[in-house]
Amino acid sequence: MNKQIKDMTPDEVMNMPMLSLDDSFEFRCKACGKCCKHREDILLTPYDLFRIASYLGRTPQEIVERYCEVYEGGQSHFPVVRVLPVYPDNSCPFLRNRKCSVHAQKPVVCRVYPLARITKSDGSLGYLYNGASCKHEPQRITVREWLGDVASAECEQAGKLWAEGILTVYSAIQPDKLGFSAKTRQQILNVIFIGLWLKYDTQKPFIPQLMENFEEIKLALHILANPDEIMRLIREEGSK
Repeated sequence: MNKQIKDMTPDEVMNMPMLSLDDSFEFRCKACGKCCKHREDILLTPYDLFRIASYLGRTPQEIVERYCEVYEGGQSHFPVVRVLPVYPDNSCPFLRNRKCSVHAQKPVVCRVYPLARITKSDGSLGYLYNGASCKHEPQRITVREWLGDVASAECEQAGKLWAEGILTVYSAIQPDKLGFSAKTRQQILNVIFIGLWLKYDTQKPFIPQLMENFEEIKLALHILANPDEIMRLIREEGSK
C-alpha cells in the first residue's frame, strides 16, 4: 500500500518528484465515495470555507458551527478548522448518497486528491503524487486537466497569498517567541481565526477581502502586543 503523503516525514516528501501543471500521472475516479470515508484530516483554508459558504448560501460562521471544529494546532500553534467526520464510518458530513453535496466548491485538499499541493521555497506551487489508486483501471491525465478550476488564476493566487500571509503573522502565535500571557495568546488566536476565516461577504470577491483582513490582523497584533517587538518580527518574516 502506498504511504499517504500526510503520513510522510518532511525528508520523504522532499525526495518525491514534484509535478507541474502540465505533467501527467495515472489515476481514475469513478465517484464511489470511498475517499470521503474514514477521514479525520479534512482541513479548511479560508478560501475553502468561503467557497462552501457561498455555494450553500450560508455565512462562513454558519458552516463552521454546523460542520466543523476549531482548535490550536499542536505544532503550528495556528488556528485549525477541521471538518467533523460523521459516525459510524467517519465520513465527510458533505457526503450524500456517496456523492459530494458541495462537489462544485469542495475543499482544495479534496479536489486535488490523490495529489497534494505544496508551496515551494520560491513561493510557486507544485504537486506531489504518491501513486495512490482507487483500484480502477487508471487513465493518464495532466495535473492541469485533473485540477480543473483549482488551477484557475484565482485559486492559485489565493493559495500563494495564504502561504505568504501566514508568514507575516506566524511569529506572533508562537508561545516561545514573545512570552505572551495565556490570555493575550487566546486573544491573538481569536483575532486571527475571526479575521481570516469568518470576516467575509460571500457576495464579494475573496482575494481583496483576504488581503484586507491580513492587514487588519497586523494592526490588531500591533495593538495587542508590544508594538516595537511585534512589528519587528512581522517585518522580518515579511522580508524572508
